[in-house]
Amino acid sequence: MSRRVIIAIVVVFALGLSGGGILGWMFLTRDRVALLSYRVGNVEGMSMQAVVATEERLLESQAVLAEVIANLNLVQEWRMDSEEEAIAHMREKLIVREERIGSRIRVLYRDRKQERAFAVLKEIKKVFPPVRAAAVRRQELPPIEAVSADEEKMPSRPDPVSSGP
Repeated sequence: MSRRVIIAIVVVFALGLSGGGILGWMFLTRDRVALLSYRVGNVEGMSMQAVVATEERLLESQAVLAEVIANLNLVQEWRMDSEEEAIAHMREKLIVREERIGSRIRVLYRDRKQERAFAVLKEIKKVFPPVRAAAVRRQELPPIEAVSADEEKMPSRPDPVSSGP
């Protein structure tokens, strides 16, 4: 074999190894997502963007996130120096969006471990309702609508953060 062929083989082999390593690293360090979704009622004079912004502000508040972090002992699990650092980390990973269909709010939490992402959203599901209820009483947010009988019969994805089997 000529020198050029050997160099080409080595270069292709090196590029393949580096590409495979990069793709493997990207797969191993990607965030897994947990999802929570609920429907809010319509209130006259309140836009859905304002509702989503208020929901996001309340979900990312010190009161909610500090209690979630304390209940799950996340400062120690993440090996962080302080609760403030953990709160800042959670604010980066928490996403609140509007679903375009049916006045629904979608809350996503991203984490490297799927189980931890579910645990965080499950804890938020426990901690957030009293905070949200206070905002509803102050008329900052519309109430959450109950699931109708028609929606219960519709086949849908199971709630990954459900409280029971």
